[in-house]
Amino acid sequence: MKISPVRAGLAAALAVVALAACGGGSSTSSPAPAASATSTKAEDLRTDAAAVTTGMKAISELAAKIGEASAAQGKTLSEGIEPLWQPIEGTVQANSKETYDAYEGAFTLLESGDVTKAQQGARAVREATDAYLAKFPG
Repeated sequence: MKISPVRAGLAAALAVVALAACGGGSSTSSPAPAASATSTKAEDLRTDAAAVTTGMKAISELAAKIGEASAAQGKTLSEGIEPLWQPIEGTVQANSKETYDAYEGAFTLLESGDVTKAQQGARAVREATDAYLAKFPG
């Protein structure tokens, strides 16, 4: 599978954000960074509000594109959801189970390859994003 330069660049940028969120800052405890980095699930990761805001806006923009695309294009575009979602997933889930559940349900619609479902998913992402960011501005 060929990865576009834009997608590769976005993935690299998100990796940097995720690494900074996991490893940055000082701590008085003695964590084992190497062990936790390999065994931590996305749902367990936490990041700052600014990273969540950036990630949610990127997901919302991508969802809108998927909702406007043909079935085949939408299916291809939906492959970009997970790299955007993974670095912020745990923080969103910890802050708002409602938003987390709305996103997960919307992602199923967006990834379906069905234009009508993708449009519903795009709308659900936009509404969940707006509600979350009103409550947890970054």
